[in-house]
Amino acid sequence: MKVLLIAPNYLKVYSYVSEEATMINPPMGMAYIASYLRDNGIEVQMLDLAALRSDDKMERKLIMESKADMIGMAATTNTVMQAYDLAKISKEVLPDARVVVGGPHPTMEPIRTLEECKQVDYCVLSEAEESMLELAQGKKDKDILGISYRKDGEIVVNPSRPLIQDLDKLPFPARDLLPLDKYWTPGVRRYPYAIMITSRGCPYSCTFCSNFRTQGKQFRARSSENVLAEIDHLVKDYGVKEINIIDDNFTFLPERVKKICDGLIERNYDLELKTGNGIRADRVSPKMLKHMKKAGFYLVAFGIETGSERILKKMRKGETLDHIRNAVKWSKQAGLLTEGFFMFGNEGEGKKEMLETIQFAKELDLSIAQFQIYTPVPGSPLFDTIKRDGKLFSEKWEDFNAFSKPLFEYQDSKFDLMMEMQQRAYREYYLRPKMFIRKLLEVRNLKQFNAYVKAGMAVAKMSVGKGS
Repeated sequence: MKVLLIAPNYLKVYSYVSEEATMINPPMGMAYIASYLRDNGIEVQMLDLAALRSDDKMERKLIMESKADMIGMAATTNTVMQAYDLAKISKEVLPDARVVVGGPHPTMEPIRTLEECKQVDYCVLSEAEESMLELAQGKKDKDILGISYRKDGEIVVNPSRPLIQDLDKLPFPARDLLPLDKYWTPGVRRYPYAIMITSRGCPYSCTFCSNFRTQGKQFRARSSENVLAEIDHLVKDYGVKEINIIDDNFTFLPERVKKICDGLIERNYDLELKTGNGIRADRVSPKMLKHMKKAGFYLVAFGIETGSERILKKMRKGETLDHIRNAVKWSKQAGLLTEGFFMFGNEGEGKKEMLETIQFAKELDLSIAQFQIYTPVPGSPLFDTIKRDGKLFSEKWEDFNAFSKPLFEYQDSKFDLMMEMQQRAYREYYLRPKMFIRKLLEVRNLKQFNAYVKAGMAVAKMSVGKGS
């Protein structure tokens, strides 16, 4: 059995102003599936088409040359059409291969996915390691939990698969199957760099997000020993100098964070770390942040979303503005750089709340601030609300991305207003003399300088409305 895993080329669908300014990160979820299959005796290959900057001709050639018996693809909502195209190519060049699509989108829309693309044979729902292995081993469809498929012309959705409780039993991601020299992201200080996932699941229920549905509400964490073993592996086998931990809830268990930091301090590696995907402001403390700094962390990012207390409550974030103020203040006092993620269009907000968000961002004075317009993704409660009570301008899946123009209107969140506020936010936040000076002082090497130049050009375009 030969399995080919493919990450679609999202650069065909969206970019952050320009392709050159768009980060290329390794598909870690797929790398976990690859290592799990390989450890269980399955021959596996991976293609990261964004890293390869693929076109249709290259994709056809690579799929045909794989001679795979089963082809699996990951799909978010905005890349599912790319997955469909790859499924069609797969069936043309390898007609006997079974085609499987997994990821957040088919997890929330398995029936529609199979209806929309006849070349897709299976959808894998939620965590895919065990389901993909059973498919590869030829287990009967009816006995495989967590999949959807066709039988006698009807679509069948099998019962859900229990979430993996012991994440330590999973082998480390198969990074050796990826083109590691092709990955980059603005802000990385040192190369080689790596991405790590140390936990799964989200116990919160934010209305704008679908993660608690696609990954489960139960928070499951790898042990500190297992996390440190992977860091050892990255440093010793790959020479990694920087690690970005992209968990949604890395700091959820303070004692685990302490043990990881203790291990890093003991090892004293020439290594820097950050939590670049955003952690919760209510799950940090001055003591924790100081310990993280001592262990080698240099940046913490927070999902802040809004500067309006009213909107924060409506989105069920479970935090207050004071939580956020304190977290940012404590981070700075610990010597950490800070990054914040903001959105416009939350819960039907109007101009007053959006201006409060811009003002709050400036008050926090973060090292980096990102301002996006909300994308209503399937599986999020707010998507259901907007579809029922608001207006969606498109139901083309490729339009559902954070780097396009507003996709909806709901209550006081109007198209022109959201565009205006996003442009204003970037203009007022970044076109300040101290921000230029701050960014110059952060530069550690030529590669980072070039990345900042690309990011700076992107910000300039966003501030005048040329970001889409």
